[in-house]
Amino acid sequence: MSADQRGELLEVVNDQNQVVGLEARSVIHSKGLRHRAVYCLVFDSKRRLLLQQRSPRKQIGPGQWDLSIAEHLAPGETYLQAAARGLHEELGIGCRPADLQGPMAPNHARKLEVPGQFCDSEFVECYRLDAYDGPIDTDVDEVCSVQWLSLQQFRSQAATCDHMFTPWLLDEMQRMHWLQNDAAVEPSKLTSVS
Repeated sequence: MSADQRGELLEVVNDQNQVVGLEARSVIHSKGLRHRAVYCLVFDSKRRLLLQQRSPRKQIGPGQWDLSIAEHLAPGETYLQAAARGLHEELGIGCRPADLQGPMAPNHARKLEVPGQFCDSEFVECYRLDAYDGPIDTDVDEVCSVQWLSLQQFRSQAATCDHMFTPWLLDEMQRMHWLQNDAAVEPSKLTSVS
């Protein structure tokens, strides 16, 4: 059962990212109300990035390769708490918020619209989990496959087959300058934005 079908409630926020109310996820996406989301990038000890392939049943980006996780914040939840929860729910990765590094970029607004279907208007933060070599146990309602890629492999695939990736994954990687060949930044050399 999808989050929309479960009637998941999310916090609606204003342009300053302050909570102004609660609304059903389906209403938020149909009306384009601003809300909060968090991303997390998982790297293994070989510095490879874990990407998930979205379920073909997803309304947005079905079958596309995506960030390790992307999660809406539950009411009263912090970005870090939501990232840790999303890692557990979508990938079976147990961690504490303190295990995560970030945010990787300043809190930023993102909007994705498909006229007549939905409008996703979010404030986003992105975190990372480093050196994870444990098991992956995916939620089949959310994820149909996973793959580990070096940043060079990701850049190469994104350059030739960008339609295979969600627009927000490509945008986030661009925001962190990970798509430029001359900026071959390894995760261990990145610093968080304070």
